[in-house]
Amino acid sequence: MPSDLDRRHLLRLTAGTAVASAALAGSARAAVAPAPATAAPGRPAARYSTADYPVSMNLFCFNQNIQSWIKNRANGAPQLSTMAAVDWAAQAGFDAVDITAYYIPGYETHTMPSRPAEEITAFATGLRERCERLGLPITGTGVFNDFADPSRRELDILRTRFWIDVARAMGAPAIRVFSGVVPADLDAAGGWETVTRARIVPALREIAEYAAPKGVRILLQNHGDMTATAEQTIRTIEWTGHENVSIINDTGYFRPFRAPTGDGYDWYRDIAACLPYSDSIQVKRLPAGADSAGPPMDYERLFTALRLSGWEHAVPVERLWAKDAPDNPSKQPTPPFDQVAALLADVRAGLAATKQSPFRALREHLRDLHRERAVGLRSWLRLSGLLKTAELDYLQGSPADARQALDQALGLLAAATDVVPAARESLVREVGALRTVWGDVYG
Repeated sequence: MPSDLDRRHLLRLTAGTAVASAALAGSARAAVAPAPATAAPGRPAARYSTADYPVSMNLFCFNQNIQSWIKNRANGAPQLSTMAAVDWAAQAGFDAVDITAYYIPGYETHTMPSRPAEEITAFATGLRERCERLGLPITGTGVFNDFADPSRRELDILRTRFWIDVARAMGAPAIRVFSGVVPADLDAAGGWETVTRARIVPALREIAEYAAPKGVRILLQNHGDMTATAEQTIRTIEWTGHENVSIINDTGYFRPFRAPTGDGYDWYRDIAACLPYSDSIQVKRLPAGADSAGPPMDYERLFTALRLSGWEHAVPVERLWAKDAPDNPSKQPTPPFDQVAALLADVRAGLAATKQSPFRALREHLRDLHRERAVGLRSWLRLSGLLKTAELDYLQGSPADARQALDQALGLLAAATDVVPAARESLVREVGALRTVWGDVYG
C-alpha cells in the first residue's frame, strides 16, 4: 500500500498547483487528474524527467475473471470481484488503479445500462470510498464505443454521457473512448478522413463539452481501428480541437491501418510521436498486440522516450493474453496474480533503469572505464565532451545537433585505438541504445 509520502509525491507528479491543493485537502481524485500536456504539440519538452512515476493497474488485467464474477459463470476463468481486484492491487504494491466501466454491474456494451442508475452510482461511489481507504487513487475509467458506425453512433454518445456521470461519482478524472471500428461503408462514405471528420470528430466534441464541467477528461485511445497510426490519432485530436480531449497512448495498438497486428511496424516511433498530445498511457507487454508474434516491449527504450518527453503523469499498465496462450486466465485455476505482479516488477525495473539522465549515466560509466584503464585518456576526454555537447544541445532544444554529437561519439568509438574491446562493446551498446531512442522521439 502506498505510504503518505508516496501519495504526496503522486500529487506533485500528476496535478497542477490548483489541483494539488485540492488533493492535499483530501481529494484522491484530484491527485491523478490529467492536465493537458504543456509541451508544444509535436515536440517533446527539452527536459529529462527523473520522476518516480506512480504505476496504476488497469483492471482489464483481470478482465475474464471479473466478467466471470459479474455474469456468475460456473465455467471458464475463476471469479474475482471488482472490489477484490482493487484490494489485490493495493496489496501487490500498485500506486493507483484504472477501473474500466465494464466492471461495474449493469454495464452493457451495446445498450444503455441494464440496472438502475441509482444502483450503478452507488456501486461507483463504493469503489471510490474503497480506493480512498486503501490510499489508491483512481487514474481513469473507460467505455466501449463506436463513433464510426452510423447505426450506433447516437446511442454510443448517450451511453458515454451516462458513464461520464458515473466516472464523476467514482472519482475518475478521465474516461477512455475509442474512435470506432473501420466501418464497412468506409470507401463508399468517402474514405478515412471524411468519415473521421463527419462521424468521429463531432461525437468527440459533444462528449467533451458534456464532460468538461464535470471535471472528467476525454482520452482518445488508439486501438488499431480508425486510429491505428500515430498520424491518424493526432489528426483526429487536432480536428476535434477541444481542450478537454487528448490521447491515451496505447503502446500495444499502433499498426498499419487495417492491419490485424503491429508485427513489423515501427510502433516505438508512433508511441513517441503521440507523447506530446497524451495525458495518459497504456503500457503493455507486447507492442505489436496480444495476438502478435512480435518481441516483448523494451521497457528501457519506452521509458527513456517517456522521460525525454518530460512526462508528468501516472503510468497505467495492462496485461493481455492471446486467446490460445497456455497461460490464458480462462485455462487457469486461479486469477493471474503472478503474471500481473511480474508485469509490475518489469515496469518498475524499466522505470528505475531509466531514472537517471542517460547522458549522465553514460559519462559516469565512461569515467569508471577510464579509471579501470579500459578507456584511454584521449578517448575519455573526447567522448565525455561529445556526450556533454549532446546533453546541452538537447536542453537548448536542438535535438538534431544532439543527434549529430551522438553519431560522432559512435564514430569515435569505432575508430579509437585506446579502448579495450569489452569496453568498446559496452559503450557502443549504450550510446547506440540512446541513439535509437533519439530516432524514435526526434526522427
